Amino acid sequence: MSETGRYFKASMDSRLRSLTWLFSAVVVGASLAAALPMTAMKGDYPDVCSAAAFNFGGWAILIVAAALLWSCWALAPKGYIVEPGLVTVDRPLMPVRIPLRPGTVVEAAGPGLLDGSLRTMGNGGLFGYYGRFWKKGVGSYLLYATRSDRLVLVEDGKKYFLTPDEPEFFIEEVRRCLPAA
Repeated sequence: MSETGRYFKASMDSRLRSLTWLFSAVVVGASLAAALPMTAMKGDYPDVCSAAAFNFGGWAILIVAAALLWSCWALAPKGYIVEPGLVTVDRPLMPVRIPLRPGTVVEAAGPGLLDGSLRTMGNGGLFGYYGRFWKKGVGSYLLYATRSDRLVLVEDGKKYFLTPDEPEFFIEEVRRCLPAA
């Protein structure tokens, strides 16, 4: 966290927690179902290369599943740091910096505004909702959210939708940190 910025937490809502548990269980279960028979088959093949290939294939499936879960967790927003001229989406891997300029729009987004959006590149429910999305009437936007309500729009050329736990205080702080015209 920046020493000069204010931190706003982004907690997962119950829907996202449920989706995360469900998707994680499916990924782990499917990976184990595919990998364990492969690792157990190694003794069934007299050819050493075939046994090694089956054993490696089973472990590779588990490693890919673990990497998928870790990367989705690491790219999900954990909170937002607001400081003069900048909002940073706090996430363990590749934090996102949103520059604030004079004229940047910061406002609460209406409920249901993003319902029915198309995900063009991103994640829609494993540890968060983040990436590029599109919706008719809204256009292309970037979403870094942990809930489906309490959306805040930050717009200056690009549209960013964020979900701090305290949207009113977040909006107030971002407006206070906007550079003067």
